[in-house]
Amino acid sequence: MASSLSQGIEAAKSGQMEQALAHLKDAIVEEPENADVWVWLAAIIEDEDKQTIFLKKALEIDPNNKPAQRGLAFIERKKYIPPKPGEKLSDYTKPIGVFKAEPAKFSVESTPQPSAESALAAEVAEPAQPTEEPVSTPTTEATSNEESATALTTPPLRTPTASSRKAWVDILIYGVILMAFVVIGILIGTTLLNVDIPFLTKPTPVLSVLPPSEGVFLLENRQYTEMKLSLNAPQTDDGIPPTAQTQPQVVINNQVIRLERLQFVDEEGNPVAFTTVPAENSTAILAPQEALEPGRYCLVFNLNADNGEALYWCLQVE
Repeated sequence: MASSLSQGIEAAKSGQMEQALAHLKDAIVEEPENADVWVWLAAIIEDEDKQTIFLKKALEIDPNNKPAQRGLAFIERKKYIPPKPGEKLSDYTKPIGVFKAEPAKFSVESTPQPSAESALAAEVAEPAQPTEEPVSTPTTEATSNEESATALTTPPLRTPTASSRKAWVDILIYGVILMAFVVIGILIGTTLLNVDIPFLTKPTPVLSVLPPSEGVFLLENRQYTEMKLSLNAPQTDDGIPPTAQTQPQVVINNQVIRLERLQFVDEEGNPVAFTTVPAENSTAILAPQEALEPGRYCLVFNLNADNGEALYWCLQVE
């Protein structure tokens, strides 16, 4: 069976980025020390901060990884020289190359046509076989006589008449008309009585406003503040959003993150109990189960438990 990495590569090359991302998420779990996993993951996402983190992770595993070196050089160059139209990271993390493969081109001229000489040679090489007429034997004649006798004694099967087919068609039409009247009656009744029918009403959305982009966000007063991603625990408070909420809501809109592998910890790394609620467009809302004391709290997504490497998104409760 093909590995998750190879499946992700094939999906990315064919332009199926959602499937590629799903396979590469599995590849992170299967091969966390494979630099190619991190290079490919950086190439199929758009967030530049995450691209930088993933490429640096690839170089930690393999310092001589050329695609990761070229990718980081391209990101650094963009700070001083604007990229060309259509220019992207995957153009520089070759041999990853362009994902979408061009369809093969065929022309009538390139298709070999059999010549008259070759057709004639084929006929000479394989002469037509003469057909042999079957020789009648007494046994076959006797069998034919028995079959004829059976055909004479067996009554013919009845075929449905036009009137019986018309009766079935009429029944089907009446049934459809009856169902239409029933549905119309239900709709009129629910409108007059103001009654909601479960299969006709849409569920109330959990989020009144969706996140502006992919990432992890602090939700406060219907406003989103993006929580900065860092590799391992951040050393400074730079980019860590503050909040006055004692039970803040964190909205996760990141397809790389597996909710079952998330932890919510305090400043000293102690786990904090939390709940997650699925929301629209594959997002999820995370909130602590109890009120939090002032301090820093972080979402942690472990990458390599042996080396203690993890992704962090932090907030500050004031």
